[in-house]
Amino acid sequence: MARKRKQRKQQPKGLQKYSRYLMSGVAAAGLLLSAGCVAKGDTPLNSSAYVQLGIVSLPILGTLAYFLIMLLALGPVITKNKDLEGPTWLGLFVGSTTMTVFSGYLLYVMFAVVGEPCVPCMISAILSFGLWVLTLTDNHRKTVGQLLLPGVAVLMIAFTTTAGLYAYAQNPSSFTAGNPTPAVTTDSGTSEIALAKHLTSIGAKKYGAWWCPHCHAQQTLFGKQAFKDLTYVECDEEGVDPQPGICRAVGVESYPTWEVNGELYPGVKSLQTLAELSGYSGPNSFTNEMPPR
Repeated sequence: MARKRKQRKQQPKGLQKYSRYLMSGVAAAGLLLSAGCVAKGDTPLNSSAYVQLGIVSLPILGTLAYFLIMLLALGPVITKNKDLEGPTWLGLFVGSTTMTVFSGYLLYVMFAVVGEPCVPCMISAILSFGLWVLTLTDNHRKTVGQLLLPGVAVLMIAFTTTAGLYAYAQNPSSFTAGNPTPAVTTDSGTSEIALAKHLTSIGAKKYGAWWCPHCHAQQTLFGKQAFKDLTYVECDEEGVDPQPGICRAVGVESYPTWEVNGELYPGVKSLQTLAELSGYSGPNSFTNEMPPR
C-alpha cells in the first residue's frame, strides 16, 4: 500500500499532465516569432551592437533556443520513454531560465538604450517567461533545494554574458589591442546611414589612421550610426586591427583616402561628393556639414 501511495504521489496532476504539450506549443510560437525577426532583418534593435554575440545576433540564437526547447519538451512524449523526463526537464529548466534573463536584457536595451519599442521582442519575453513558469509547473521530481545549484549557476552565467555584451557595445575599443579612433559624437540621419550602406554594398573602403584629424572629420560627417556601416581600413600599425600591408598594396599615400569603384580619392569628401562618385541614388538630405578649412 505504501508503495502504491508513493507511486500515486509521483504521478503528474492537473496542469502537469499537459505541461509538455503546452511548452512545445509556446516554443513553436516563439520559434516562428524569432524566425520572423531574423527574416525581417534590419530593425533598430536587431542592428544594435547590444544584441550581437560575436558574429551571431541574439534573435538567431533565440530561434535556435526555441527549437531546442520544443525538442526537449516533446522528446519523452514522442518516444514514450519516461526515462527521458528527468534529463529533458533539466534542459528545459536551464534553457527557459537563460532565455528569461536574456529577454529581460533585450527589454532593457529596447527601452533604455534604443528607445524604440519592438513588439515581437516584448511578445518573445512573455513567451520565455511563460516557458519558465511551465517548466517549474512540470517539475514533480525535484525539490527547491535540488534546483538551487543549477539555478544559481545558470543565472550567474547569463548575467555575466549580458553584462559583457552591454559593456562591449558601450566601449568596444576597450576589448581590443591598439589605439582606437576618436569617438564619433555626431548623430546620423537616414540619408547618412543609407549612403554608408550603399558604399559598403559596392565594395567602397575608407583608409585612414587612428591619429588622423582629417579622418575623424570625415567620420563626423557620417555620424556614429552610419560610420559603423562603413568599411574602414586602419593603416597605422599601432591602431586597432591594423592592415598596413593592404594600404600599401592599394597605393594609399595620405589619410583619409577613399577607394570607390576601383579609384582612389584622397582627402575629406562631402557626403554629396561621395554619393556622386559611387552612383548613390537614395535619400540625400544630409544633416552634417563639411568642416571649415
